[in-house]
Amino acid sequence: MSAADRYARAKLPGRRTRWRAARWCALDFELTGLDPKADEIISFGAIPIEDGRVRLREAISGLVRPEREIGEASIRVHGIRASEVARAPVLAEALPPLLDTLAGRVIVAHTAFVERRFLSRALRARGLKLRGPIVDTEALGRLWLQDRERHSPRSVPLALLAGALGLPAERPHQALGDALTTAQVFIALATHLDADGRETVGSLARAGLRADTMRALHSG
Repeated sequence: MSAADRYARAKLPGRRTRWRAARWCALDFELTGLDPKADEIISFGAIPIEDGRVRLREAISGLVRPEREIGEASIRVHGIRASEVARAPVLAEALPPLLDTLAGRVIVAHTAFVERRFLSRALRARGLKLRGPIVDTEALGRLWLQDRERHSPRSVPLALLAGALGLPAERPHQALGDALTTAQVFIALATHLDADGRETVGSLARAGLRADTMRALHSG
């Protein structure tokens, strides 16, 4: 069975599954830009989470050789140059091990719409669909700050959120480092929000809507 088949057939945790009982995977991409129609994935990091713990030994990461030139603007963000990816696999070859790591897990990402758009596009090119929700640690952070301080910004950078939680920001703008920070931030936030023992896959996936609702109530 191929990695694509395993990804498509793996059973995902239901939305009512308590968060600690679910299998998760923190995901981060480094990109040539933010437009999925024009830009490409050039690096990825993925770290499984089980029983509320990071499974660092099962983490995977890799470089991807893009079809187009890497622009200077993106190099200034992540530092990845053409020479570093010249011998890297193309996305079609790099994707199978990532799919195996994601299979049966709910994805966690920071500012998750970015990973969602690029991963969805990569999957569609191979006849696959993105499965399950993606839980956004930025939305979880906004919800936590709203509950703690009765105020939260519209945007919360990963390093800033990690600092507020007393956590280190691991190698910012390197895919595996950002995935590790995302995983640690996710566990901390889910633990804080789960003080009453009710957080599930579904409730964490709705964090953005919950934060917006609380913001509206407090501002009213």
